[in-house]
This record gives sequence, structure tokens and C-alpha cells, in this order.
Amino acid sequence: MTPGADPTAYAPQTVPSPGETLKETLEVLGIGQADLARRTGLSTKHINQVVQGTAPLSPETALLLERATGVPAGMWNALEATWRTQVVQEQEERDLAGQTGWLDHFPLDALVDRHVLPDRTTTVANLRRLLDFFAVATPRVAEGLWDGNRTAFRRSTVTTRDEYATVTWLRLAERDAHDIKCAPYDRNDLTALLPRLRDLTLDEPQTWFTELPRLCAQAGVAVVFVPALPRTSISGATRWLSPDKVMVALSDRFKRDDQFWFSVFHEIAHVLLHGKRLTFLDDSDKLTSSDASVDASEAEANDFAALTLIPAQHAAAYRQLQARPTPFTRIEAFAASAGIATGIVVGRLQHDGSLPWSQGHRYKRPVTFP
Repeated sequence: MTPGADPTAYAPQTVPSPGETLKETLEVLGIGQADLARRTGLSTKHINQVVQGTAPLSPETALLLERATGVPAGMWNALEATWRTQVVQEQEERDLAGQTGWLDHFPLDALVDRHVLPDRTTTVANLRRLLDFFAVATPRVAEGLWDGNRTAFRRSTVTTRDEYATVTWLRLAERDAHDIKCAPYDRNDLTALLPRLRDLTLDEPQTWFTELPRLCAQAGVAVVFVPALPRTSISGATRWLSPDKVMVALSDRFKRDDQFWFSVFHEIAHVLLHGKRLTFLDDSDKLTSSDASVDASEAEANDFAALTLIPAQHAAAYRQLQARPTPFTRIEAFAASAGIATGIVVGRLQHDGSLPWSQGHRYKRPVTFP
């Protein structure tokens, strides 16, 4: 290979067709096609078709040729396999050359940044890389697969900003999740882990990105952090990778700890409460259980997250805080007594309409993925 050449680009094989090699072998041996037919018991027509490349050279024919020519059957089989692969690759090259426009649907900058593609060019080589990334054979197969998957997706909104960016984000998350080693999923272990996860809200954000995946992996949950892509609105997703391993993927879409931790427990709710056959994509503008358009599973996940962050034993104190949230020392005191980050309480008060959205943002810590 030429230094610097693209290893995925198709380059025609230099090996001759088995028919060409057979023709040359017969010339060297001084055997005609009719004579070879008599020696092998095959018809002259069939020998000629093999020489012309219009008939495949089968393993049975290869064995007969070994006896008649002395050339091992394994070599004839290898020549046939290599030649037929080359023919298929040449046909695929022609087919894919007319489909490179499919690349234009995808967030190419993000794919380059994640080293899926080397550049933004709409070439056959990049189309092959994209198909490898999605583990599909052709663009048509991919589209059909995604159409079928939509029936297994549960979403917090009916539509999304860009389906291609969405499937790209989800695939990036799946690849990262597959690399995480997890214990077999155990519902009791995950439930027992909830208080420890809630305690993490008090730690520094850089701790979250190591401790959250480490702890959840012990219960069979692969937690991954995938930065939000342009033209998507996903805050999180839940997908079972196998009966014993579930992926919880989180984006940095909202950039603040209150929404981040709500998304964490919202996705965990899907794991604990809902079926293994569905993929949950949470792509609403604001996670809320009061929106009548949210389906039952999303509303249930919202309620679970809200109650995990501010449990029932703190409900009375929280109602008092709602009635009089300022001065902010009151919010800080409630957060300390509840054992939760102040920014999460601020976000909850804003969501419940007890605090203007313009106030309290300094208590919310920024979320920036490593």
C-alpha cells in the first residue's frame, strides 16, 4: 500500500481470474479445453465457461482440476474466492458511488471530531466508514432499520429536530456503552444505589463523570456521556443492549446540574420501571410531569426523578420554601437539610413557578463533559 493511502478505499485486486489462470495453465501443459473436459469428465462447454469467467469454479471442479493439472485444489478455490470478491467489490463501488449524497444528511463535523470520519468529503470511502459505524450494509438497509426501530422508540416528544443527528448521537452512545464492563443487571442493586447517587450531587462535577459510571456498572448499567449534537434536542436515552446490560446515555444539552441530575434519575426510572424492549429518547424542551402531552412512562419517570431528588420526607419543608423562597439563604438551608445541591433546589423552584427563571442561576453548577 502506498504510504498515506486510505486503507478503507477499494483498490482492485491484482490476482487474475481463475479462468485466466486456467487458460495459461493449459497452454503451459499443452492441454486443450476439449482434452481437459475428457480428463475431468466435465463438458467442454462448462470448461469454456470457467475459462471465460461466466461459470463459477466450484470446490468440486477445483478437485477435478487438481487431478488433471497438478495444481492444488486449494489454489483454485482461493483464486475463485478472491476473484468473486473483487467482482462484488467493483459492483459495490459502482452502487455506492451513486449514494454518497446520503452523507449530507449527517452531522459530519461531529463525526470528524469523534474520529468516525477523517474529513467531511462525500466520498465512497467515507460512505463505507459511515456504514461501518452504524454496522449496516447499505444506506437503504439503514433507513429501513431506523424506520422499524421507530416503533420500538418511546419519546418525550412526537418529533425531533433532525432524525439523522439523533441516530448518530444514539449510535455514538451505544459504541461507548459497549466498551464499559458491567456486572449483570440487578434491579435490587440499582435501587440500593439510589441514595449514593443522590449524594453525588454534592460532589464536584468532575467527580460525577468517574463515579456515576463506576457505581452504576456494578448494577449492570453502562452510563455514558455524549455531548449534544447540533440539530438535536436529546437530554438522555435508555436502551437495553442485552438482557443483562442497559445503557443510560446523557447529553450536556442543558449545561447545568439541576437538569443533568434530573435526567440521570429520569433515565434510571426507565430502567427500573419500564420494559426492556423499548428505547427511551428524552428530547423535550423541559422535563415536566405536568404536560398532558407526555405519555404515561415519561410522566412516571419525571415523578420518580422529582421524588428521588426531593423525597417525600422533605415535602412539607419544600412547600414552606415554595411559599417564601427568598432570601436565598432559605434555599441554601433547605438544600443542606435535604442533603442535595442548592442548584437542584433552585431549578425545582423555578420549574414549579415559585422562583423566576431569571433568579438563582449562580447556584447552578455548569456541566461540561470531559
